[in-house]
Amino acid sequence: MPTASDAVPSVFSNDLISVAFVFAVYTVILVALRWEPKSVQVTQYSPPEGITPSLAGYLWNGCTCERAFVSCLISLGWRGYLQIQQNREWYIVKKLREPDSALPSEEFLTLSTLFFPESIRIYKFNSRDCTLIVETYQKFRVALTDIAESDFVSAHAPIWYCSLALSVAVLIFLFHSTQVLSEEVSIASIIYLGAFIAVGASACVAALRAWPATLQKLASYFRRDGRPRRPLEAVDLTPIVLTASSLLGFGFLGALTSVRFALLVTVLFCGGAIFKNLLKTPTRSGREIRAKLNGYREFLARAEADRLNRENEPGYTPDILENCTAYAVALDVEHGWGDEFVENLLEMIQFDAAYSGGTNGSLGGGLSHPRGFESDAVIQLHIPRNIKS
Repeated sequence: MPTASDAVPSVFSNDLISVAFVFAVYTVILVALRWEPKSVQVTQYSPPEGITPSLAGYLWNGCTCERAFVSCLISLGWRGYLQIQQNREWYIVKKLREPDSALPSEEFLTLSTLFFPESIRIYKFNSRDCTLIVETYQKFRVALTDIAESDFVSAHAPIWYCSLALSVAVLIFLFHSTQVLSEEVSIASIIYLGAFIAVGASACVAALRAWPATLQKLASYFRRDGRPRRPLEAVDLTPIVLTASSLLGFGFLGALTSVRFALLVTVLFCGGAIFKNLLKTPTRSGREIRAKLNGYREFLARAEADRLNRENEPGYTPDILENCTAYAVALDVEHGWGDEFVENLLEMIQFDAAYSGGTNGSLGGGLSHPRGFESDAVIQLHIPRNIKS
């Protein structure tokens, strides 16, 4: 005769099979969407026609916008619309020309937003206030995503909603197949603990956005390409605090239901959030452009990488910003000043997204600091950085 102890392995077997099934579906979908037939690589001596540094960075870096945003600023510098200077821990960006119709739409938007109102002609930034630069990034991200998804990238929204429905169906099945809620739990307790569970879920999303910046710092200690290590700071505790907060929220879920059910919800929740970001894949046109970008990247790596890395020393602004510099940063070929610029902005924007909750699976809104002082048309922003003395 079966006993309660005999049922435990069966319960956990159902859990494992259900979760494994969901992740197997995720894996099959991603493999199918990301599979690309092998093609002969052809060296390209110029970037694909009509592909700006920003769009190149977006397509090459998994539909993320951080490197694309820095490439946009460098491209504006090359075109003569702004000047980027660095003074120890400060970046100083000066507007040299007003935006006009000659600029690509995302560069026009970036320049217009960064220097608004028009009377402001200089921005000096480091980590004390990042509201304006994040707002500029947010508008840039939306504009660039719209441009990319019109021809080159698909977000596969129907697949995402179907996968979400699958996860919900699995949880409902597991919820009803075993005793989850205690009969003694009151409606008031459910509402009270539900608020903490919602906060935990929000902290989990924020943690997923904050971890990449810290992980990149940790990865810098294992790089062998000559790039400097990035020191860990107190701010790198942010993803740990957020992760602990999310675990606390799911702990309340465990108290309301069961530890087993809370663990299942956590796994499916995190898996679904990551799956949503990975669903963005190139269309056929996007794959053709990526193949050309790969050929151009090979040319830059052979012909320009050593020179750019020598001339673009971290901590010091290059004397001249070139068009190939913007593409080299976009395609992760330049590992000097531009690469450091990317890492600093990535850190600032991601931690800002962690505090604000953000609006995107990659990055989000701005940490609502006071704007600071505005004097002589200068707005100050601070980026934590490893400055070469």
